[in-house]
Amino acid sequence: MELVGSEQGGFSVDTDMDIAAIRLSAMGYKTKDVVLNPGQTVVVVDLVQATIELAEVEVRRTKEKYSKKNNPAVELMRRIRSHMDELNPLQNDYFSFKKYERLMYGFNDVTELTDKNVIFKRFAFLGDYADTSQVTGKRVLPISVKEQVAQEFFCRSPKKHKTLVQGVKSTGIDESMDQASVKRYLDDVFREVDIFGNDVTILSNRFVSPLSNIASDFYKFYLSDTLDVEGEQCVELSFVPHTPETFGFLGRIYVVMNDSACFIKKVKLNVPHRINLNYVERVYIEQDYVKAADGSRIKMRDDMEVDFRLVKGTPGLFARRETSYREHSMAQPAEMEVFSKRGEQIVAADAEYMPDEYWRDNRPVGSRSSGNTVKQMLSRLRQSRWFYWSEKAIVALIKGYVPTATDSSKVDIGPINTLISGNSLEGVRLRLGAMSTVHLSRHWFARAYVAYGTRDERFKYMGQLTYSFNEKKQLEQEFPIHSIRLMHKYDVDKLGQNYLYTNPDNVFLQLKRQRDNKMLYLRSTELEWKYEMPNHFSVTLGLEHHVHEASRLLPFSFADGTVLKRFSQAGFRAQLRYAPGEKFYQTRSHRIPINMDAPIITLTQTYHPKGWLGSRHELNKTEIGLQKRFWFSAFGYTDVIIKAAKIWSQVAYPDLLIPNANLSYTIQPESYALMDAMEFVNDQYVSWDLTYWANGALFNRIPLIKYLKLREVFTFRGLWGSLSDRNNPAKRTDLIQFPQNALCAPMSTRPYMEIGVGLDNILTILRVDYVWRLSYRDTPGVNRSGLRIQLHFNF
Repeated sequence: MELVGSEQGGFSVDTDMDIAAIRLSAMGYKTKDVVLNPGQTVVVVDLVQATIELAEVEVRRTKEKYSKKNNPAVELMRRIRSHMDELNPLQNDYFSFKKYERLMYGFNDVTELTDKNVIFKRFAFLGDYADTSQVTGKRVLPISVKEQVAQEFFCRSPKKHKTLVQGVKSTGIDESMDQASVKRYLDDVFREVDIFGNDVTILSNRFVSPLSNIASDFYKFYLSDTLDVEGEQCVELSFVPHTPETFGFLGRIYVVMNDSACFIKKVKLNVPHRINLNYVERVYIEQDYVKAADGSRIKMRDDMEVDFRLVKGTPGLFARRETSYREHSMAQPAEMEVFSKRGEQIVAADAEYMPDEYWRDNRPVGSRSSGNTVKQMLSRLRQSRWFYWSEKAIVALIKGYVPTATDSSKVDIGPINTLISGNSLEGVRLRLGAMSTVHLSRHWFARAYVAYGTRDERFKYMGQLTYSFNEKKQLEQEFPIHSIRLMHKYDVDKLGQNYLYTNPDNVFLQLKRQRDNKMLYLRSTELEWKYEMPNHFSVTLGLEHHVHEASRLLPFSFADGTVLKRFSQAGFRAQLRYAPGEKFYQTRSHRIPINMDAPIITLTQTYHPKGWLGSRHELNKTEIGLQKRFWFSAFGYTDVIIKAAKIWSQVAYPDLLIPNANLSYTIQPESYALMDAMEFVNDQYVSWDLTYWANGALFNRIPLIKYLKLREVFTFRGLWGSLSDRNNPAKRTDLIQFPQNALCAPMSTRPYMEIGVGLDNILTILRVDYVWRLSYRDTPGVNRSGLRIQLHFNF
């Protein structure tokens, strides 16, 4: 037998013997036995690194005497900080590189699952599609694989960053979901790690970087070893957070010895076992750097794997993002026109249609897709009727719609959560709706519903037709929108109740703290043009005609006793909206924010000329809004929403500014938990909504309590407005009077304010707030305080 090997890991064996298996071993890797099939001549073997992870060690016999004063490890960290900007390749006029990224997720430790889990026993063949994790050495079963090849371009002045996506490939169990939204969510959760800033954003949280300006107070630093890293002698700088429950890392930074700029060769990060992080059992991050000719640090590899478990005793999950970089250049790129394109990311028209040869050429050496394996596995699973219909049911619940065909449904029925509900005006409300899909047309879309109230015995309906100038891939409202929409609707109008991310007749909002009786009927016709740009600046122009119709709960009465059945308003509406860097998950009807890091600025103007198409009053209304999330590193973050509006003309009370009152027991964004519907009516106001999420900054330091992994939430909401005499029915007999069953009080010199203190992360999914009303507490019949709850999923 003759064995010939190379330094790159390749080897050949020349033998006349009949060999059934070989055992491979290499320094720094785990030994692996490989079974050889008859006639097999080429074998690709992935060896798992036998690395020793830095784990927490608690010595309770004597307390550690750690000091950052005169600590050489802290001094090394500070030296690294002092040089890290000068090594940043973005200091060059231009910087570009090619990036390959593969993100996959699935089940962890399949060997254990196939032995113990009932479902996996039912599909024993799943083991045939398992792979070995290069990080943990466990057998894993990928269920989704996403690949992307992109060219990144940076310009220092003016500061610009563009990503030209050249290839996209996706296979997996989530293929029926909106792929753009899934990609946005995964990119946000598994962001690339940059330790050279103050914070590291991953898993929807911000961790304190070991090179942060507060690192010496947040971490303990140690000089633990000197060793060879890819041919260079390096100092191993280890670090652990002072409080392991906080959002920090365990890790090691390898610094080249005798390098005046303290060049970092490699980074390894993990998280403490006791960290206040949900569902995460393990995080592994490794990065490799090389020094460019000008001394800049060049990232070559960024590998991240996270092991999850939703509930103890359930199957474990994993997610891995592998990123490699090549073709780095500091020269002016030949494709300078890319900097003039709108939006930060530009996707090539043929990105989703690249052939297999393209992917073979652009994957790193030794990397495999696993995409075909996942596709074959899912095809085999769907041959089982049990799995097929279970998957259909779960997808319908997530989407909220039921397809009318098993494959490529042209019309879907829904939303499911509005099939039955109820209120004081309609009694029991039954509703059936439907919408067309891209399988019917990628440019024309229709949606409609019909509803019936058992108490008012009236039918309500809505019909909408949309033409999209952009060809849609999966959803009518996917970004960017460029469409014209015609809608006609007759339905109830709940004054002062506007739910942002759900339908007003959602069955889960029916439990209320008071009677829901502030409702009219509204007949609306709208023609709207909307244009969204790649940089998230959008313009909306519309024509609208509204007929406000009195109900038995809210009649239209004048001071002299005369009654009006209905009145009309018609006019124009324009909105400008700018949300640079906004990320959201697109559903069939709503956009749910993935995070609120991006600022959102809106300016809306509505004008209804008096007498035009029967308008009873002139309506001239201006609205402005601003929202932003502010992070405080280890101390959580604050969401700030500020809005203001003014009506410049005389209008009837349904068109006044009525604050958004939340009558349910759930926590709803941008609404007041203790305000009654139509308690206040204004024609100008300023409002604020502040929520501070402390992320356990206090509870993480309290003995015993810290093991519950609770998180603190503080809210402060308020509104300050007024009602001018021209819009006050008490002073104008020609105006429709305020209804007798609503307070409709003009605000005094005091603002309305409420504060809340909450416990979040109860059992990882529950938030409970106790809310106090600070002003207008003596108003008869109002709630002065109360509990509010919310179920949500976060890390």
